[in-house]
Formats: sequence, C-alpha cells, structure tokens
Amino acid sequence: MILVGKADEEELMNLIGERKGSVVSYFGYVRRENNGKMVKRMVCEERDNSHQIMEKIEKEIKERFDVKNVILYHTVGNVPVGGLLAAVIVSTVHRDSGFNACRYGIDRIKELEPVYREEILEG
Repeated sequence: MILVGKADEEELMNLIGERKGSVVSYFGYVRRENNGKMVKRMVCEERDNSHQIMEKIEKEIKERFDVKNVILYHTVGNVPVGGLLAAVIVSTVHRDSGFNACRYGIDRIKELEPVYREEILEG
C-alpha cells in the first residue's frame, strides 16, 4: 500500500492488516539539528512520479522478502520538527524477513527520493 499525504502512526499501523508473525515498522521524523544547524521545518512536495517510485519499491520488497503486507508512506506539505516524515511497515511470518524488508524499504526511499524534501533552517 502506497500513501503520500498526511497520516499519523496509529492510522498507518491500523492499515497493516494481518498480524500473524511479526510487524516491523520504521517511522522517520524531522530532526531538530542537521550538521550543526538548527532545523525549523521541512517542506515536502509530491513529484509527478512519486507513486510510481513508491510502487517500484513496494514491488522490490515483495520480490526480495517473504512479506504479507507492505505500507510505504511519505508526508507532503510543511512538516514541523518532530513531525512524521516517512514510514515503512511490513507484516511477515518471520522477524528476520521483517527487519530486512523494513530496512530495505527506507533505504530505497532515501536513495530514490520519491518526494522532494527541503529542510528550512533557522536564522
């Protein structure tokens, strides 16, 4: 399942469905400091191909790992420090598959950048 927009952790966790084995999740938040500079907020904009890139990542996860369900999420709009930025949630029978799939998902989101992100610094 691909979601780009505004959601919170509880909403996302409720969408994972079957919980027979393990559910592994990663929630990424806007950090307060980056390379010694204070962050005010982050601006995230959906690209024309955001869903296509996220679908590619979802397909890769399903092909590489023994997963039941996958949720890939990215926020759009102005996101304050501490606000939910991105999430990967996977439901698997075995925890090893879950941890590996979850890590792979967030690494690919960072690598392929399906959503334009800009940190707005203080000062």
